[in-house]
Amino acid sequence: MLPRLADLYDRFVTGSVDNFFHGFPNRLRSHDSVTFKFYSGVESWLSFVPAVEWDYYAQKVGQTVLLCDRPRKRFWEQLHDVLNEALGVKVLRSEFGCDIVRFVRPAAGSRIPDLFGQSASINHYLEVKTVNHSQDERETWYREDNPTHSEKMPKLLKTKIKSSYLEAVDQLRSPNDAASARKIVLLVLNPDYYFDPADIPVADVVYSYLATIEQPHFPIHCHIYS
Repeated sequence: MLPRLADLYDRFVTGSVDNFFHGFPNRLRSHDSVTFKFYSGVESWLSFVPAVEWDYYAQKVGQTVLLCDRPRKRFWEQLHDVLNEALGVKVLRSEFGCDIVRFVRPAAGSRIPDLFGQSASINHYLEVKTVNHSQDERETWYREDNPTHSEKMPKLLKTKIKSSYLEAVDQLRSPNDAASARKIVLLVLNPDYYFDPADIPVADVVYSYLATIEQPHFPIHCHIYS
């Protein structure tokens, strides 16, 4: 199995069917499967988490392994939101040259960014925001009717992205040294499948919208699941 996912499996697997890691090795058995390719990508993110931060981060993942939302058909969405934080670590280390990266420990009542990074010249703060499929999208996976195809970015998606971005901006302003630090919003987007522009990639439409809401000193890095 993939080494850091294997470590999480060993730490947290139980016999409960609500446990994300129940039967996990079987899902990864075929290396040609979409599932294996997806979690290979996640493993690459996890590999960027520094060894000194691994136990803390693993416990964050562990808090979500039994949070299986079956009624709304979102299953282990919260766990995957936490896995996306590892992508934030990768961004800081590979794109901003941060030699030191750590998860910011929350204080009671505080709203803080997820990650701190330090390069030779400047401190960095990064907040990861995941915008998942709409509830309508989730419901259509389990019934025969499909929502109306849309080539335009849905209004609800714009609203969710903007709200998440503004929340991230507030969190990034909270550290005492925020004014002198580089502040980054990592947006991880799971767009609805019915949002499918005919002649241009979804990413082009998304980035055009992000340019209208992006504020100075709070750049957006976006990862879009296809």
